[in-house]
Amino acid sequence: MSDTDAQPDELHEILRLATALAEQFLQSEAEESARPERLKALISAAQFLHDHDVAWPTVLREAVGKAVERMEAVSGR
Repeated sequence: MSDTDAQPDELHEILRLATALAEQFLQSEAEESARPERLKALISAAQFLHDHDVAWPTVLREAVGKAVERMEAVSGR
């Protein structure tokens, strides 16, 4: 199955998992222990949902915002 063939039930499950990942990311960010693989998974999930026109829950928007801030801090912007 390609990304463009995702069914509503599959999108719902991906949204559920992305939400859980966002919550974990925010918790690890608060503990200053966020792992790079978690950040990569978070961005990938957000991009997938965006590509399928699925609205992000608040926690995912917050986590992506924190991830962007973190990446900008690392790159010196």
